Amino acid sequence: MAEIYDLIVIGGGPGGYVSAVTAAKKNKKVVLFEIKSLGGTCLNTGCIPTKYLLDKGKTMEKIIALTEQGIFKDAGLFSFKKIQEGKTRIVRKLADDLASLLKAHKVNVVQGLAELKSACVVICNGIEYRAKDVIIATGSQAVTLPLPGAEYAIDSTRALTLESPPARMAIIGGGVIGMELASAYQAFGTAVTVVEMQDELFPGEEKKLVNLLTAALRKRSIRITTGVNVTNIKKTQDGLELQYSEAGEQHAVQADAVLAAAGRKPNLQGIDVEKLAIEINQKGEIIVDEHMQTSLPHVYAIGDVIGGYQLAHAAYAEGECAVHNILGADKKLDLTAMPRCIYTLPSYAAVGMTSQKAIEAGYEVTTGSFSYAANGMALAEGATGMILVVADRKTTETLGVHLLGDGAPELVSVATVAVACKMTLPQWEKLIIAHPTLSEMLREAALDCFGAAIHKL
Repeated sequence: MAEIYDLIVIGGGPGGYVSAVTAAKKNKKVVLFEIKSLGGTCLNTGCIPTKYLLDKGKTMEKIIALTEQGIFKDAGLFSFKKIQEGKTRIVRKLADDLASLLKAHKVNVVQGLAELKSACVVICNGIEYRAKDVIIATGSQAVTLPLPGAEYAIDSTRALTLESPPARMAIIGGGVIGMELASAYQAFGTAVTVVEMQDELFPGEEKKLVNLLTAALRKRSIRITTGVNVTNIKKTQDGLELQYSEAGEQHAVQADAVLAAAGRKPNLQGIDVEKLAIEINQKGEIIVDEHMQTSLPHVYAIGDVIGGYQLAHAAYAEGECAVHNILGADKKLDLTAMPRCIYTLPSYAAVGMTSQKAIEAGYEVTTGSFSYAANGMALAEGATGMILVVADRKTTETLGVHLLGDGAPELVSVATVAVACKMTLPQWEKLIIAHPTLSEMLREAALDCFGAAIHKL
């Protein structure tokens, strides 16, 4: 006999477990299937372990900088083995905490591959499960590069478990994953080369700040080459050789490790979209409506498997939206104020429109900026960077905020409120922000859109 539930959730990543807990809090009987580890890519092989490495790399850079200033006498040595052990420890703790959270809400967690047989039936480990509604949250997987020698490359998962920093690393792909790992390993002493197919890094972000970010990364000795076509990876007596063409000329990079970070694709394992008549787009992403429902009634999809913002917090929001609609609400997800973070060294964060997108949307755009060099807390902490605000000159509403520098991923939360609430010049003027803080720069940059910044020369 089939096991009966109110809701089936396929996938225990950020979107999946949030969906399960949200429904369970409404007294729904929920079963969640996970083929690997709870927490998905984000917790186990993505966001959390990457940030652990970056934090320790950032600390190393600060120690070195203070040593060069004569404040510390010796930068000292570090144990990469201990760093990796620490990373594993916090990942395990968070995974255990997540299991406890689901157990506390009486969510039945089943380990194994869940196969969706129809709109309401799942088979896992030979057992049939039925529910009125299903949420697909199966995430994504790394893209395999179709080029000779691809078997010599490692993916981001393997890059997070190396026993020691390689002397030389070549990275294929200048996206978020590639550049974050480039920053981390460069801080640990690896000579890093990044090759990117597009003509510039992060083309969807604010060009002025991306240019500053690219320059800052290059200043840290990360070699970045854009507009290239990778042709081959070869094994040599000295390690590996990454071959690529640029403007018709052939080039080669010698490396001890080659990281393939050329993007991710939807994971549809266990979901036969053709047989189930679930519509997908050309990228293989499941198509959903504004309620997160697929073309198959009572089947919803969220997270990386639907494309869009491939971010854990986007999956959180999508999962909550799907559950609310399953429970009878008419909730439509608004992603216009979606914060985007890139944890490079220095870090970058943004929310809302770039100045170019705002112009294309028909706004009469004005921008304001403020440099870390004019902020007391930034100077005290040795932080550098810039904040840029995009506003509508007519209404004075805040359209976008873009941040480069230490603390950017934390500051973007305040910026998200400003964009979501369409804060105007009078509202920014009324806002009181504690001093000394990095947060003060947000208000100064917003005021600068209209020539009203106080601390800008």
